Amino acid sequence: MFHSAQLRSHVMGGVRVLPAEDDPLLAMELEDALLDARARVVGPFAALAALLAAVETGEFDAAILDVRLGRSESFPAAEKLAAKGAPVIFHPGRLQDAQIATRFPNARLCSQPCCCERMIETLARTMVEVKRGCAARA
Repeated sequence: MFHSAQLRSHVMGGVRVLPAEDDPLLAMELEDALLDARARVVGPFAALAALLAAVETGEFDAAILDVRLGRSESFPAAEKLAAKGAPVIFHPGRLQDAQIATRFPNARLCSQPCCCERMIETLARTMVEVKRGCAARA
């Protein structure tokens, strides 16, 4: 766990994050938490079609996805993100964690109810791991 918001901000500073959430209040809260952590927010997206279009641009580093976006599921976008090697954090409300873990073994899970701070913390830890992996391959 990061011991200070300053350290978390150092890790998250400039990281481009695609948040997908169909609840407007949760989307605003998540966006605010990402901005507080100095991340660059690409979105948020409440509909699968808009999320898929954003994924196609490739202008992101990671994503935080609600499983349900209206009547759609975010899995098609998650599959494209995984193919691009982008870290994905799910915050499922209706599906079991085991189902998602089986389908997306490299994704992280923050089951609802989950505060935005925990999602940001999970994303920050994931980005540290990604950076360490890139440094090890260099």
